[in-house]
Parts: sequence; C-alpha cells; structure tokens
Amino acid sequence: MLHNLWIAKDTGECLFHRRYGSIEHDENLITSFLSAIEIFAQNIDSGCDFLQTKSFKFIYTTGKQTVTVACIDCDDDEETIRQDLSTIQDEFLERYSQQLSDWNGRVEHFAKMKTYVDDHLKKYSSPINDFSQSKLELNPHFVKKENKDFSSQQEKVISLLRYKGTATLQDIIKLMKLNETDAEKAAKGLLYNNIIRQIPNS
Repeated sequence: MLHNLWIAKDTGECLFHRRYGSIEHDENLITSFLSAIEIFAQNIDSGCDFLQTKSFKFIYTTGKQTVTVACIDCDDDEETIRQDLSTIQDEFLERYSQQLSDWNGRVEHFAKMKTYVDDHLKKYSSPINDFSQSKLELNPHFVKKENKDFSSQQEKVISLLRYKGTATLQDIIKLMKLNETDAEKAAKGLLYNNIIRQIPNS
C-alpha cells in the first residue's frame, strides 16, 4: 500500500506532498532527511534507489532538479510503483522547470499536480485484502498488449489464471513453482495495475 508521496527540490525543500495512508510527519523534515540521504548516496555511489525500515520502503526517483519519493509497505513491489514515479517526476519537471530555476520559496502553484498524481497513484492507496481469504482471476477487460512488459513471475500468474479461471495464492505457488514472496509480489503488481482482481472465497 502507498502511504505518502513527496516531491522535493534537490536542496531538500518539500514542493509537493500527497498522503494516502496513516503516516503523518512534517513534510519538510521528511524531505530534508530523504534528500540528504540521496545527496550522500550520490557522493559515494550513483544515488539511492530505496531506503528500507522495519515496516516501510522509501522508493526514490531522482531528476535534474527534484527528488521524488514514495513510501510503501515493505512487501510491496517497488519496481511497479517506480514506473509511475518516473512518469510523475517527468510531468512535474515539464510543467515547472522554469519555476524551479527561479524558485522563490512558494509552493502553492505546484498543488495543481494533485489530480495528475492521484490518477497515477490512487490504485496503490487501497490495502489489498488478505490473499488467504480470496481467489484471484483475470480482469475480464484485460487484453494483453504486445508492448506491455510483465515479469516472468507475472507471466506465470497470468498464464495460470487464463488456464484455470481462478486460483489462490497457494495454487500459484504450487502449480507455477514460485516461492511465496515472488508469487505475492507478482500478484500485487498485477492487482495494482488492474490486470487481475480478487474474489471472495465462497
């Protein structure tokens, strides 16, 4: 589940923030800390991809003038959301690169990104039901596109659901020979992107 999104200036000031979950902290304090880690990582390596605590992962996408960070649960697939973060960051820079170059410290006009950001991230903001209490099936409206990339684990989940119609997470683990972590990660990525859906066990 997605809890927060921050877009910060590369010097640490919070430019834009959306809170979807229950985590609530001072925006500028958080972005200053996260940006400092990114600057430190760039000085010793090529930057920071993510920071993990006991319960959460902070996913980084770094641009020319900004750092975009999302806070998600530890068991969520960071690569799935990273694609949307990159899209959001590119859009933000396209809209506001001139304002960032001449930034006067005001952030009100960046709030116009709210609808665009929500359209891309709302799918990550609802908790996924306990897998042990539901079956999975392909979304009836799903049509595989040639240019849509899925991981090998996600391809296995899609193939099994095409063949069986419905399956539990344990079916996927057993029949597709995946470990539980990989199976759950693949299923969550597909759920977030509305490729598959959960149905209650009868």
